[in-house]
Order: sequence, then structure tokens, then C-alpha cells
Amino acid sequence: MTRDNVLTAKREGVPFEINMADGKSHRVHDSEHIIVGRTTVIVMDDKDCPHVLPLLTMTGISYLKANGA
Repeated sequence: MTRDNVLTAKREGVPFEINMADGKSHRVHDSEHIIVGRTTVIVMDDKDCPHVLPLLTMTGISYLKANGA
């Protein structure tokens, strides 16, 4: 994964999920709930808890339907 991949997903405004190397995933329902840095991404979950994710451990992005399914 690259920084540009995450920025493109954020810019498109479609809900998506970031898949991690450890098998976990983090949903992004709103582009305001993600901050993209040079080497890390911060995702706010539904409980407003931040998750700091290193770009090096991201394996992919999966787009979701508008209702998050």
C-alpha cells in the first residue's frame, strides 16, 4: 500500500475498509475520520477511539456499499 492509495480512497468519498497484515481491518465511513500522514494513517472508529496504522503493514483497501455493508 502507498500513501497515494489511501488518499485516493479518502478523496473518492466512498466508505472503505483498510486491511492490515495481521488480519484486522479498519472501516472508514467518512473522510473526516481519517488522517493520512507520510508513514502512518490515523483512523477514528465508531467510539471516537483513534487507531494509528503504519502504512507498511497495510495490505489493501476494500470499498464498501454506502450503508457500510
